[in-house]
Amino acid sequence: MRNNNILTTTIILLFLAHFEGARINTNEDRYPSPRMVILGATGVGKSSLANVLLGRDKNYEGREFSNGCFHVSTGLDSITKDTCPDQGYWLGDSNMQRFTVIDTPGFGDQLVEEEKTIENLVTTLRDEIKYVHVFIIAFKQTD
Repeated sequence: MRNNNILTTTIILLFLAHFEGARINTNEDRYPSPRMVILGATGVGKSSLANVLLGRDKNYEGREFSNGCFHVSTGLDSITKDTCPDQGYWLGDSNMQRFTVIDTPGFGDQLVEEEKTIENLVTTLRDEIKYVHVFIIAFKQTD
């Protein structure tokens, strides 16, 4: 029994050392924690939610972002074409904690496009964002 406790303690310490080591070499200055990814079907309001969390108007036009990121449209066509992070203060209040929100393209358009969407999402999260604290799944109230 004692050997199992030592082994468990060693594994936990190795995990913590690895985790802490990973945090030392992170990109926290570029993507402050917590980091949130918003996922959902096309047209459910992912970009609107991201904008509100950042303290922007829910109908923000996202002009400084490429590929439609954080841009909101009233139509049913998919606007966001890429996985895009942005950082800011919670609800725009500079007295609150900084965080990162990641806007993503909608799912449910076309299979070929969805494969590209998933590949881009995984690549961005793995290579750029590095780790995520929260996945938000957005859907329409009627779904």
